[in-house]
Amino acid sequence: MVECCNRKRLTLTPYYDPVFVEMVMNKVLSDLNLFEEELVKAEEEEKRRLEEEKRRKEEED
Repeated sequence: MVECCNRKRLTLTPYYDPVFVEMVMNKVLSDLNLFEEELVKAEEEEKRRLEEEKRRKEEED
């Protein structure tokens, strides 16, 4: 036989395990850091490429 619980919850948010929350936050932060590093590298490569093209044009002229 299954009994129903008529007890009301005192909070609206469920209980979260702090270890799990910390693990998820660390994963999200590490992913964001990797994305930022890739973005910075891409910007630096673009600057280098533009500078090389500029030098080549100056050498040709």
